[in-house]
Amino acid sequence: MRNLILSLLVCGSILELFSQSKPASPAGRGASPIITPNSLNLTNSTYAIVVGISDYQDPQIPDLRFADKDAEAFANYLRSSTGGNLDVDHLKVLLNENATVAQFAIALDWLMEVVKENDQVIIYFSGHGDVEKKTITQPGYLLCWDAPSRVYLAGGALALPMFQDIITTLSTQNKAKVMVITDACHSGKLAGSSVGGSQITGANLAKQYANEIKILSCQPNEYSIEGEQWGGGRGAFSYHLIDALYGMADNNNDLIVNLQEAGRYIEDHVSSEVSPISQVPMVLGNRTDPLSNVDSKMLASLKSGKSNQMSFLSAIDSRGMEEDVLANVDTSVLLIYKLFKQALKDKVFLEPMNACVETYYAQLIIEPKLKRLHSTLRRNYAAALQDDVQQVINKLMTMENTEILLYRLERLKKYSSYPRLLERAADLLGSNHYIYPTLKARKSFFEGWLLQLESPLNPDSILANRILEKYRHSVTLQPDFALAYFQMSSVFNRLSPNLDSLLFYHYKYIELAPTWTWAINQTSTLLIKSKIKFDVAKKLLDQSLLINSTNADTWTKVGMFYYHWFESNRDYRHLDSMEACLQKALGIDSLNYDTWNWLGILHFNGRNDESGSLPFFQKAIEMHNPSANVYMYIGAVHANAGNLQEAESFYKKGLSIEPYHDLCLIYLARIYMKTHRGEEGKVLLQKAMAYDSTTTRVQSNLGYTFYNNAYYPEAEVAFKRTIALDSYNIGGWLGLGDVYWKTKQYAELEQVYLKATTINPKNAVLFRYLGDFYLFTNRDNEAKFAYKKALHLNSKAYNSLMGLATVYARIQDIPLSFKYLRQSLEAGFSDFKSLDKKPEFALLRTKPEWMALMKKYFPEKIKN
Repeated sequence: MRNLILSLLVCGSILELFSQSKPASPAGRGASPIITPNSLNLTNSTYAIVVGISDYQDPQIPDLRFADKDAEAFANYLRSSTGGNLDVDHLKVLLNENATVAQFAIALDWLMEVVKENDQVIIYFSGHGDVEKKTITQPGYLLCWDAPSRVYLAGGALALPMFQDIITTLSTQNKAKVMVITDACHSGKLAGSSVGGSQITGANLAKQYANEIKILSCQPNEYSIEGEQWGGGRGAFSYHLIDALYGMADNNNDLIVNLQEAGRYIEDHVSSEVSPISQVPMVLGNRTDPLSNVDSKMLASLKSGKSNQMSFLSAIDSRGMEEDVLANVDTSVLLIYKLFKQALKDKVFLEPMNACVETYYAQLIIEPKLKRLHSTLRRNYAAALQDDVQQVINKLMTMENTEILLYRLERLKKYSSYPRLLERAADLLGSNHYIYPTLKARKSFFEGWLLQLESPLNPDSILANRILEKYRHSVTLQPDFALAYFQMSSVFNRLSPNLDSLLFYHYKYIELAPTWTWAINQTSTLLIKSKIKFDVAKKLLDQSLLINSTNADTWTKVGMFYYHWFESNRDYRHLDSMEACLQKALGIDSLNYDTWNWLGILHFNGRNDESGSLPFFQKAIEMHNPSANVYMYIGAVHANAGNLQEAESFYKKGLSIEPYHDLCLIYLARIYMKTHRGEEGKVLLQKAMAYDSTTTRVQSNLGYTFYNNAYYPEAEVAFKRTIALDSYNIGGWLGLGDVYWKTKQYAELEQVYLKATTINPKNAVLFRYLGDFYLFTNRDNEAKFAYKKALHLNSKAYNSLMGLATVYARIQDIPLSFKYLRQSLEAGFSDFKSLDKKPEFALLRTKPEWMALMKKYFPEKIKN
């Protein structure tokens, strides 16, 4: 046997000089050293050769996509504790240009020398196998890197008789246990394609001898399938075989995977996942023979990783077989086939009629001469239909900004066709296909999301329930669909407010994707804006920082947390904390739009520095996809400075991004009304009100805009809606009161203030307004009670102090009137004009004490 191998090496070296189209690598260059392993505890020692060739030297041999990656993965398995901890003395790995026939032969010769009785031998080959001519003397070849595209006898290819001879010698003469794993039946235009060369090679590889285990990627009449869906780019067979050996196939949990278990596992998984293509792996040997010991920790880690992986369908390359089939069809069929492939490439799936993939597919699938390609056509069509959906889900789960920052209208346009495409993909594959439930789940998910994107809804809207129904159906079909659970939590934030349900679905998706920081941050944002669960929101942000402390988005969300906390208790120290977090975020990512936007909000709203906020907002609009909100703020800066033309242009820019942005509509309407375009402004207000009646800020802003422009009935409706949404909203009560003041509906006005103080008994402003009403209606005792109640709640409320001064002046209790007048001025009352004209103070103005107070608090108004 040794002489036979040496003869092959000599012959191959000579013939290589004449047969190769590219210069061959020097023998042994870059070859892995010969290595040896520790024991698998099943035999004395284990020796292995792993060969993987994707990039062949001869350009006429079609390259494979992932054969080398499969080999690397199998070598890594052998190096693991489960695979036997094979070290550098027991394992030889030959990839691509290092996998010449000479190096393969030397490695086989090495096995002949080192393998002893009861040792285990593993030979793994992933590459092309072929038979050039259908004769008895050509049972097949394994094509090494330096194989020629024709005349395999010239060298570069290892003949199966020699390969089997070595295997048999190792198993009978050396008395070793031999396991041969081959993945050599790939499609492609090889020399023997016309006679089924790779299938004949597979059939001869499948011959089984004593003391041998053979695991083959497919049946002799099938092809091995590769795709990106398996481990980011692997062969289906290799991917699931390695999973099986790591312990995924250990059905009885005895921490040993035997041939029976491994065979069952790969047969089930490979055949289902490549469907409707046919690929059923072959397993030959004693089914009770153990293959690997299972490392329980490694298996647990593997299973954890698998739980976060998403199923998808990849296209299948049918080169070789495709050429053979198409050679026998007429030109009209060939033309339709080419049109089908081009339409598939261009993603012209269902329209226009008579010039789309669907039309061409319907014609091809009934063509009997294309029968061998029908399964491939069906799979590739289905794969293409769901490809964009898969990319979107991947981008959202990996927090890719290009997807996350898409505007609502862009998402609506992009996602609108997805339910229909997913439905068609599911129909093509059929209900028995393993990915069918996933496709149907995604269809329901996008149906719900599209409904959610189309319209912000009222809290108890029927449509909100329809959306939830879609999401629930989605997770019923695919229980590990983390993205669907996240969207459900968002529904319970605004569309159907329920914080307990929001948190329930938050924990559901975090259980499935515990490191998904973007979703954690988004949930914290929902809670922060609710202004109720600040403590829970902060815990979520702390959790996110533990996962990744260098995430600019997380630090920005922490800054936002401090801003909303400041809004709740007006503690200005929170603004300093907010700014520190935002500056930290900029230090990580200076191109983060959201960070610049929040710095603008910090100055605009927090520090009341509108001009100082402008540079931050302008920086935000230089970033990728600024929101309509930032244009609204820039517009507001200009509007408040009196630059109405500039403000109008920025509001319109905001509306070009989001046509129903509530505040852009409302603030633009205000400009229209100020510039004598009242009817246009009213249309915008009605548009805002019709589209989104779910938030108090929209309704209260609508109310005051209608009120300030004398549209009192519309203002009344808006303020009533504000109160209906939030009975604790002070602005809603006061706005409704203002409407009744203006329209002289005093009975209704009194009821509004009384009800408001009953619901909000700790609000000083409401009691002050009630006191003003009683003062106006000459009910002095009731006015005194209301003002004193306001002062009990806020002793520095200068308007309430002034109200008491007015009441006591009216009943001519001059000492008490001066007492409360003095306290009001000390507290900050500064409206000299109203004091000078208040009729109740006519008597006070005759007293020396009056002049002393005026000189002290309004010296510029009092002249000697």
